[in-house]
Amino acid sequence: MPGRPIVLALIALFVVLGSLWISRPGLYYDEVLFIQASHPRDDIPIAYTMHFRGRPVALMLISYLGALKGWLYAPLLRLFPPSAALVRLPMLLAGAAALGFFYLFARRAFGSTAALGALALAATDPTYLFTARLDWGPVAIQRLCLAAGCFAVLRWWQKRRSRDLFWGYLAFGLGVFDKATFLWLLVALGLATALVFSRQVWRSLRSQALPIALAGFLLGSLPFLYYCWKGPGETFRQQRDTPDKYAEKLRGVQYTLEGVGLIGWFSRDPDLRPASPDSALARLVYAISPPQPFVETLLLPACVAALLLLPGLPFHPWGRGMLFLLLFLVFAFVQMLPLQGAGAAHHLALLLPFPQLFVAAGLTGARARLDPWLPRPSLRRAASLVLALVITLLAAANLRVVAHHYYRILAFGGAGGWTEAIYALHQSLEQSRAEKIFLLDWGMMNQLRLLSRDRLPLVEAAQPQGPEDNAPYLQSWLGNPNVLFVKPAPGEPPVFPQVLVAFGKALRQQGKEPRIVETVRDYRGRAVYEVLTVKPQMNKDERR
Repeated sequence: MPGRPIVLALIALFVVLGSLWISRPGLYYDEVLFIQASHPRDDIPIAYTMHFRGRPVALMLISYLGALKGWLYAPLLRLFPPSAALVRLPMLLAGAAALGFFYLFARRAFGSTAALGALALAATDPTYLFTARLDWGPVAIQRLCLAAGCFAVLRWWQKRRSRDLFWGYLAFGLGVFDKATFLWLLVALGLATALVFSRQVWRSLRSQALPIALAGFLLGSLPFLYYCWKGPGETFRQQRDTPDKYAEKLRGVQYTLEGVGLIGWFSRDPDLRPASPDSALARLVYAISPPQPFVETLLLPACVAALLLLPGLPFHPWGRGMLFLLLFLVFAFVQMLPLQGAGAAHHLALLLPFPQLFVAAGLTGARARLDPWLPRPSLRRAASLVLALVITLLAAANLRVVAHHYYRILAFGGAGGWTEAIYALHQSLEQSRAEKIFLLDWGMMNQLRLLSRDRLPLVEAAQPQGPEDNAPYLQSWLGNPNVLFVKPAPGEPPVFPQVLVAFGKALRQQGKEPRIVETVRDYRGRAVYEVLTVKPQMNKDERR
């Protein structure tokens, strides 16, 4: 493979970029949701649990989210101490493996030049990078399954080896088990293939390929199919969005292509003076980070340029392939459009890096169409150089947005549930030796379970519809002096403020009041959490 060193260098660049300051921002609740499968507990309900030799075995965490990621992490958590690096590096490597399969697929479909261009754009794309690094969607395993499945199925079509077809559809099945949103991608792939390559699909259906593909898919998705058979059918009970939400979702597509959809999601908005860079690399990041509102990639105008080539599809070297990519992206998004909660940044990130391939194929095809007009080899080399410069410019714009994300993380810290204070909170609670630790808001439980190897006596507050729902539950804990309560500090908005309302009401009913044991701060000195104990109310003389 002539371009192998470049391919390896681009994938290595992706891993290096994603590994920088690996513990920042702080671990997020959904990012470590897999702990419910790695360390299942009967007192923490999930969608479906089986029992093997008296021990719980998680099958589905939510009606649409399987336990595959938790199963993969279970041996890692036994072998290595828990940390942000242990959580993030495996999914970053999954993102790198997806890039490798994606390149192999693109090379077979569009040639080495287009594949290298797409890989350069994908390996530096900020949305692809940070959704792999943080993987709160989760999306990393699904993208790996999509890329590996597409490559295997295409290789089967070209070489007619049955094992390729089986492995491809096994990967598709695993993607569905990982998260049912993968079905959006499969439906879009099927429709786009049927419309663009209808003759090839018909020939495949008339061959012995269908049973092999079906066997691989059923094997990969078996846990999910078993849950659908045994479960209440919650997976497919989704509410519909009103049409007024469609424009917002279309803007989400724009922000994803521009690389700005995640700005402000896991990093704080500037609320303090920026922290000074503490290393040469941090100073470089500060220097090249573009100021807002000029933070965006050039992928959107590049996609528009590639779209302008579509009228010449009959004469385009990869016209059918580009039409396939366009239909796949459109069909996948159309399925998200009417569903409530669908179309968020982590859903749109599932489509990456196929927009990058659409751009690279369009630009490379346009370059190839110039050959009849460029009789001299020197002119053809010049045209190829221009193409390389355009791809380099697009990748450089990506890297500036990546730098901006890191700048915000280093200068201002993690936002909300991404706060770095979760590490200090874990250390504080480890030293407390409390009999029970009651978490009065959502967003802490999974991280603390992981960091403590599930040894802290944690109790997560319910998530009620109203403040009255929690009052009796909370009252049963207030009389024990060895119980700690954790709440957001003033200035940190709670996710479920009604739980704090119920807590205050329960205290008043029992004549007690909270006492601050410790205020937990992030690395910028902001108060993020308060650790409380409960004491009888003091009278006026005691207060003096």
